[in-house]
Amino acid sequence: MQFIRPSFIFPLICLVFSGCLQTAPVAKAPIGLTPENPIAQQSSIALAQEQREKILAQAVSMTEPRLWFAGFGFHSGSEAFRGDVLLTESRLRENYPQTLSFVFDNALQTEKIKTPFAHLGSLNDTVKTIASQVKKGDIVTIMLSTHGYTKLLATQIGGRDYASILDYHLATALAPLKDTPTILIISACYSGSLIPALQNENRIILTAAAEKKVSYGCQPLAKNTFFVDALYGIKHDGKLSLVAEFELTKKRIAAREIEMKLHPSEPQIFIGEKMKALAAKPQNAWFVADKIINASTAARTE
Repeated sequence: MQFIRPSFIFPLICLVFSGCLQTAPVAKAPIGLTPENPIAQQSSIALAQEQREKILAQAVSMTEPRLWFAGFGFHSGSEAFRGDVLLTESRLRENYPQTLSFVFDNALQTEKIKTPFAHLGSLNDTVKTIASQVKKGDIVTIMLSTHGYTKLLATQIGGRDYASILDYHLATALAPLKDTPTILIISACYSGSLIPALQNENRIILTAAAEKKVSYGCQPLAKNTFFVDALYGIKHDGKLSLVAEFELTKKRIAAREIEMKLHPSEPQIFIGEKMKALAAKPQNAWFVADKIINASTAARTE
């Protein structure tokens, strides 16, 4: 497993100008368990291995096309990042109860590791695992939630900053899935700046903000970021296509930003050429043949 070295290069400008500090003053995060703690590191590795074995055993038993999910809450500075991963996973499971789900997050853990650490190494390992198992018809959804800046995502574990994940790191990590239909959801400031390096004909990318915009909802005790709350919160409708849901998401966020007098975040979407049909399908019918969907739609309109 790849290990990451501490770094303090994460630009604080994201925190200063984003909604992360709109309602709470800056406070030094308490120090929790990190990979430098040998017991915590071994626990993280063991939990990741246990998760992997369980999911692969489930995958082997499935004969129908499968939905894979991998969620990463890369920052310990807010509960929202973990919340985003769990909310996304729960919505996918509502539509597809047999979702094959990997979860990594850095929500502050001070006594015992409950979920494996989220960092570039765990992303690399998980994508390689999924890529080695996917078969024709499978779909992969990856959720990344953290603080961000232009062309990078921040990593913090236990209140300690680690090397930022740059756009080319993400491109390399996701490369094993280049031929697999993949939906990539990124909730971070300036996350639209990652699209050029990550776009692919087999990929849909949703970002919380445009290239030069901040996004909101990452205060320390927030449940979810604005973006994921708008996309997968109580108003989420699995009968809508991803495109239709995204358009509603933009409207929900814009209304909230206007109400709170915040600068617009302008969420972005990229749809690869080979993903246009999937993007137009109801989210709860990704694995249903188009002819069946069309017949059902026609029956409802008669």
